[in-house]
Amino acid sequence: AWLESLQGESATKVNADLHYYVRDRTTDPFVQRLQLLAAALPGLQLHFHDQKSSPVTAEKLAAISGAPKPAEVWFCGPRGLGEALRDGLKQAWNGRLRFHQEAFELR
Repeated sequence: AWLESLQGESATKVNADLHYYVRDRTTDPFVQRLQLLAAALPGLQLHFHDQKSSPVTAEKLAAISGAPKPAEVWFCGPRGLGEALRDGLKQAWNGRLRFHQEAFELR
């Protein structure tokens, strides 16, 4: 819904990295849709991570994003991963980070 809301007039105002984590990128039903929506947003960098890639860490995300700068992160995923990313990114960005988390528990 977020990417869809950015289409059209606000497309040129986007300056963001979107990291999408999935078990298997080749079979995930949302990958193609995300790619299509992201293609219309020149300021959006879309990154895919799956079980075949190296584990996601705060250090890896900080390296992808470049020099530390004030940032805002919206995270939806397992609580433990969210907490690790939040703590690591706050350290990497010297506290210049707003981290929003919507947690869920895997069963």
